[in-house]
Amino acid sequence: MTISKEAKVGLLALVAGVTLYLGFNFLKGYEIFSRTNKFYIVYEEIDGLTVSNPVVLNGLSVGRVDDIKLQPSNDNSLLVTIIVDKDVQIGDSTIAVLENTGLLGGKSIELHIGQSSVIYDGGQTISGIKKQDFTEILAQKAMPILTNLDSTVVNLNKIFGDQLGTSIQKTLHNLELASGELNNIMVSNKQNINTITYSLAGLSQSLAETEKQLKPILNKLDNLADTLNNLELKQTVKNAREALENVESITAKINEKEGSLGLLVNDKELYENLNKTAENLNSLVEDVERNPKKYIKISVF
Repeated sequence: MTISKEAKVGLLALVAGVTLYLGFNFLKGYEIFSRTNKFYIVYEEIDGLTVSNPVVLNGLSVGRVDDIKLQPSNDNSLLVTIIVDKDVQIGDSTIAVLENTGLLGGKSIELHIGQSSVIYDGGQTISGIKKQDFTEILAQKAMPILTNLDSTVVNLNKIFGDQLGTSIQKTLHNLELASGELNNIMVSNKQNINTITYSLAGLSQSLAETEKQLKPILNKLDNLADTLNNLELKQTVKNAREALENVESITAKINEKEGSLGLLVNDKELYENLNKTAENLNSLVEDVERNPKKYIKISVF
C-alpha cells in the first residue's frame, strides 16, 4: 500500500498544526496533560487582570486565569474563570483575593483556604474580594491631610491676607540691609581684624612657649611633693616603731617583776595585803563616822 504525496503533506500539516496548537497553549501557561478543576469568581472590577495570570496558594502557583467575561445583566460585573490543580481542595470557605504581584501593577489571584464543610469538585463559584493596592491606600491616607492643609492655608489667608506677605517682604528687606551693613563693617575694619588675628596668633605661640618652660618646673614640684610625703611617712613609721618598742620594754619589765607595778601585778600576796589594808581603812572610816567621840575628846577649861 502506497501513500500519495498529497496524503503525506496533509498528515505533516496536521501534525504541525497540533504541535503548534499545543506549543502555543503551553507558552500561554496552559498545562495540557495536567488534571485540573475549573471554578468561577465574580469581581466588580479586576484592575488589569488578564488571561494566564497566576492563581497562587501560599506563594505557590497552583493554576491560572482561563477566561474573563463581562456580565451586562449583573451590573457589568466580571466573571473570571480559573483552572486549579485537582490536588488543591477548594470548598465553601475558600476566598479568592485579587492582589498586586509588584509595584508595576502585575495581578494574581491568591487563594485563602479555610475550614470548609463542603469540598467542591469543579464548576462552582467561589467568593472573591479585591485587595487594595498601594496607590489606593496612599490616596486614602493622603487625602485627609491634603484637605486639612488646604483648609489651613485658606484660614491663614483669611486671617492675615496681604499683611502676611507684606510682613515677610519687610523682614527679607531688613535682613538684606543688615547683611549689607555687616559687609561694610567687615570691609572697613579689615585691617583691625587682621591685626587682632595676628596678635592672637602671637599670643597663642607665647602661651605655647610658656607652657614648655613651665612643664619642667611643675615636674620638679611634683617630685618635691613626693619626696616630702615620703619623708613624713618615714618619720611617722619611725615614731610608731619607737612607741611599740617602749611598750614592749615596759611589758617586759612588768613581767620580770621590776618596779612597783611589776611587783603589784606579779606578787599575789602583796595584792591581797593591799586589799585587806584597804578594807580595814574603810572600816575605820565608817567607825569614825558612827562614833566620833570615841576618837576625838574635847576638854573645856
